[in-house]
Amino acid sequence: MSQVEKKQRERHALSPGQKILFVAALLVVFGLCSTVFLDLRSMEKANAAPADVSDWPNPVTAYLMADEGQLATTFYNEGLAPAGEYGRGTPIQMESWEPFVAENGREYYHVFLDGKMGYVPCSNVTDDQSALLQESRVYVRSTVHMLQDFNDIAIGPLAQKGTLLQVVGYDHFKEDGSVNLYHVMMGDDFGWIKSEYVVQEYSEAMTHWDEIDTYQEKHVFRGDGYGGGDAGGLDYWPHEKGDFASVGNKMPEDVYALFIPASVISPESAQQYIELAKNTKANAFVVTLCEDEDLAYQSAVFEQYDILSGYTVHNTVEDFATAIRMLKDAGYYVIGRIDTFRDTPLASLRPDWAVTDLGGRLVTVLDESWVSAFSRDVWQMKAAFALEAVDTFGINEIQFDSVRFPDLYDFDDGSVQLHNSLDESKAQALQRFLTYASDLLHDHNAYISVNINGETGNFYVAPYGQYWPAFSDVVDVICGMPYPNDFGSFLENRQYIVPYRMPYRFLVTWAKMVAARQEECGSPAIVRTWMQTWDAHGYKYDGETIRREILAMYDQNVTGGFMLWNSSGSADIADKLPEALRYDYRAKYNEAAAQNVKLSRYLDISTEDAQTSG
Repeated sequence: MSQVEKKQRERHALSPGQKILFVAALLVVFGLCSTVFLDLRSMEKANAAPADVSDWPNPVTAYLMADEGQLATTFYNEGLAPAGEYGRGTPIQMESWEPFVAENGREYYHVFLDGKMGYVPCSNVTDDQSALLQESRVYVRSTVHMLQDFNDIAIGPLAQKGTLLQVVGYDHFKEDGSVNLYHVMMGDDFGWIKSEYVVQEYSEAMTHWDEIDTYQEKHVFRGDGYGGGDAGGLDYWPHEKGDFASVGNKMPEDVYALFIPASVISPESAQQYIELAKNTKANAFVVTLCEDEDLAYQSAVFEQYDILSGYTVHNTVEDFATAIRMLKDAGYYVIGRIDTFRDTPLASLRPDWAVTDLGGRLVTVLDESWVSAFSRDVWQMKAAFALEAVDTFGINEIQFDSVRFPDLYDFDDGSVQLHNSLDESKAQALQRFLTYASDLLHDHNAYISVNINGETGNFYVAPYGQYWPAFSDVVDVICGMPYPNDFGSFLENRQYIVPYRMPYRFLVTWAKMVAARQEECGSPAIVRTWMQTWDAHGYKYDGETIRREILAMYDQNVTGGFMLWNSSGSADIADKLPEALRYDYRAKYNEAAAQNVKLSRYLDISTEDAQTSG
């Protein structure tokens, strides 16, 4: 090498410090490239089709376990980013019990869940199902009857608000990680209770929904003015409403229903009603299952209770099934109506369940006898009948009528035997019956509705025990019966209102009251209203008059639909239906709302009740 070449090489050589900097730069570049490569691999995994466990040699089954006080845990994707919350008790498949240790030192199991590969913290996985339930005791927030068995309808002990329950087990976890039914011990008694009726702390159990503004200022303040019960003694915590569209039972957004009596329903009449309805906007039928002495079909439940002989049976099981199937196959939503506590044949056959005098003789009101709503035997019998109709015939919804006590104005206190062994108010017994029936029907994927007197649009507890907020809070649909013919005249804004002659004006007033009642409970039901269709004192309830009744509700934003009441059935008012059921009121209401006008104005229909009595 020449001296010149040697000097040139020395001039370009790196100093020791420069060599260190060069190596460091190479390491940084290599690290960045590795990071990009790993990120690309992670993105590739994340965007790949869902993996399965076919490549795992010995996958194991385990369950998600939530942290203390929680109901769910986090699932992480392959890049350890949160990818959803899953309830405790959710079954998972794991690659093995060998944990993966993340850079932060936390240990995870590699799992397959909901069609995806990912990771779950080791502390949130167990193969011991008994370890999933952490609660050892709960407190009752809403007074309710427990069940004797988790898969039966037998009524167990009454669990009062604030009562401590020892948890001994459960039936299953729901998707969100909450328990469906707790198996509990109350003193020496065992039973099953829904998780929505209990809480973890006593102080929380003793609170009420909207404690200050609604419970104290409205319900407690109203007290018990007429003997039906103290409004403050009722429950207003939100109740879960039914939604069974995913299992094929979809309730129309607004129901427009025709009525079929138990004495009329048959395969032949079903076809006639279908023909009647198809030229209207009707989308549902209310079919009475039991009323007065009429029983729509030969019920196995009535045979089991040995009471079938007291009723006139109008169909075999096969014929009734055919009739209901025809209605449903034609696209109609079917509501099964049950007369609940007004039941003369049942009272006669089971006087131990009936409202009697102190000598055991049946009390009759307007030539009708009643069974007591305090009787749990009656509760079970009516609930069993409702479930039979749902399970055997696919009835979409059960509508309980006469959920009240009889009007006992002619009887002094103490002269009537009501079998009130639990020292309840009338309103408490009625709300608790509806809670019991609602839970059972929801377990069978059916909706529950209740008919309630028009008087209950007022703010007080009625003397027969009905109170709008307490009923609306529990059921899916509340069906007021504000028949103008049932109300006396009154002054409003210096105008004298005669309800039967001014149905639009009267129902506007009633709808405003109902809207106020709906705001007084934790989970208000859908409002679906019974409409008067019969003439009153010479005032003609023709199709246009019925339409004005309907418009009164929609003009006050009380939607949910309506049902046309005529005791002999809607076929007897066929001439009124084309005009009354001319519109899809919900669709037109939505169009009117978009223009910020009332429905009657949008349709350009006069609401003047100008007709005079003849």
